[in-house]
Amino acid sequence: MTDCVVEEMNGMGVLRRHQVDATSAIQAAGQATGRAIGSGRNPGTLWIRVKDVAKKIEHEFHFAD
Repeated sequence: MTDCVVEEMNGMGVLRRHQVDATSAIQAAGQATGRAIGSGRNPGTLWIRVKDVAKKIEHEFHFAD
């Protein structure tokens, strides 16, 4: 399991922040938000940033629903 910080974003502003343990970044995003997640970020829409705490890597996702 990986310790991840999941941030629901509007532009560069953080709307909500969650800390979860998950096996992957996309699983962490889905677990924290309770919504379907897609890879990448769509311009002009809400998006999700997942930070792997140990590896210091950031991932970007969008809401797929």
